[in-house]
Amino acid sequence: MMSKARSPKRIASAVAVSVLLSLSLAGGAYADSATDIAPGALTTPPPVEMNLNSSLNTLANKYLMDYFSSIGKVSSTQVGISATTSASQAVDSLGINYVLQRWTGSAWVDSGASYDNGTSRASLSGSKTFSVQAGYYYRAKTIHWVKESGTYEEGTYHTSSILVAQ
Repeated sequence: MMSKARSPKRIASAVAVSVLLSLSLAGGAYADSATDIAPGALTTPPPVEMNLNSSLNTLANKYLMDYFSSIGKVSSTQVGISATTSASQAVDSLGINYVLQRWTGSAWVDSGASYDNGTSRASLSGSKTFSVQAGYYYRAKTIHWVKESGTYEEGTYHTSSILVAQ
């Protein structure tokens, strides 16, 4: 005789489906409101993207332990990108590749690049300033890497976007 009590697996599945459905509906509601152009912007805002936690991406790594970057407005014509790469020990070399990206209204395009690197150390922090055109949304894409004894490991981080208003 089967019990009418619900199994914990079935309840967990129902909750998970409900949460996913709620999130997808909320995302759809946001997408409709994203067609509004903010004051000082020349395009609609970019979609909000989930940036996977860099700690999850480093679980399989032996040397690259953590990485992060941020972007901020310096002036109406400049933005600054700051980033950090951390290794589990002093490594042969490590670095950060900075890529500034601009939102066209439909896609992210690269609009500037630079880099920092170091040797025989366990961490590297740096910052770069880029010239921008007012009216657009910008974000940073940073590639963090380490090399140790012939092993190369890297991870990519995308910052949230900022509007450099006119």
